[in-house]
Amino acid sequence: MMATSVSLLPENGCPPVEEQRAQWERKRCRIAKELVETEQKYLERLELVATFFVAILKAKGTLKPAALEALFGPWESLCSASRALVLHLERGHLALGLEGFCHQLVLYRHYAENFAQAKKTLQKEMRKNKSFARFKKLQETRPEFQGWRLEDLLPLPLQRLPQYKCLLEDLVGNILPESSDFEQLTGRIQCCPWAW
Repeated sequence: MMATSVSLLPENGCPPVEEQRAQWERKRCRIAKELVETEQKYLERLELVATFFVAILKAKGTLKPAALEALFGPWESLCSASRALVLHLERGHLALGLEGFCHQLVLYRHYAENFAQAKKTLQKEMRKNKSFARFKKLQETRPEFQGWRLEDLLPLPLQRLPQYKCLLEDLVGNILPESSDFEQLTGRIQCCPWAW
């Protein structure tokens, strides 16, 4: 009589633990790619405002410095922080990029605290400063803006924070606990709980 052997391996031939590790790695790669792509898109929009509004308004003097600060706050610094993060992410230095970026989250807090004032300033300047109103309308018709208005772009930093939280939590959930990135990413999420 011939003995039949029963395999404990799944149909794909990989042990269950190895298959789970491979699945985590695939998902981690997808999430890391999404983080890079969404950060690049976010940076493009930040730079639109920095280039076509903040820099030109500073140079032209269309807005008084106090109104410019009230409207845009640390916008250029937010661009710099995002630019540095993109460079690290594109090079695959996820933990290092996020470590540096966490130190910049205070800019987001400052921006959030002043956002209501920024909206009021925009409305006031649109009513009282005809030169600014014309400038704003002209800039928004540029093809680079693709129909976006300044009012649509100003909340971007506030909308990005919850996206960071979700992406980072997904990354941590799909990194092997023994990975060096696991501890660093977990630390990044815990270092700035007020941001989430």
